[in-house]
Amino acid sequence: MEATVKRKGGSGRKKIEIKKIENKNYLQATFSKRRTSLFRKAAELSATCGADVAVIVQSPGGNVFAAGGRSSVATIVDRYLAATSSTPNNADQFPQADGGGQERDQDEEQYAQILKEIEAEKIKEKSLMESQGGEGFWWERGFDDLDVNELEEYVAAMETLRKNVSAKAEEKAKANNIAAS
Repeated sequence: MEATVKRKGGSGRKKIEIKKIENKNYLQATFSKRRTSLFRKAAELSATCGADVAVIVQSPGGNVFAAGGRSSVATIVDRYLAATSSTPNNADQFPQADGGGQERDQDEEQYAQILKEIEAEKIKEKSLMESQGGEGFWWERGFDDLDVNELEEYVAAMETLRKNVSAKAEEKAKANNIAAS
């Protein structure tokens, strides 16, 4: 006697076609969800297997995101670069998905450039903090030292800033609605 199981006609998980998403709103939402899932899987791999994992992703908008497992991304990338560029025999230890070569050299140059930019930004931030007397940014300071006139000017400036930000947000929202149409 054979037992048959009837299934309800629910949607369930469906296989989706893997192709480029043209709608920018859907593209950004999908990228964010998949990036989060990718980083979570990398963390799981690191936790369960004890592997050092580094994932570097550049968004369609040009933003770079990175996540590491037990070690920092920079440490893992530095170890990788040292192992692959020091001797040709180490190339087998870290196989290239694309065959390596010229693209890897370009990636290494881009990575080095990004590290230089990060260091320059850190120096700028430190310089700015020192020029502010080490008190932090203007929005982080207290109001105790301000007199009534200065407080009124501050409130007026904040109101102008709020209006400008609201206007810019509305402008971008309208532009996104037009682009999505």
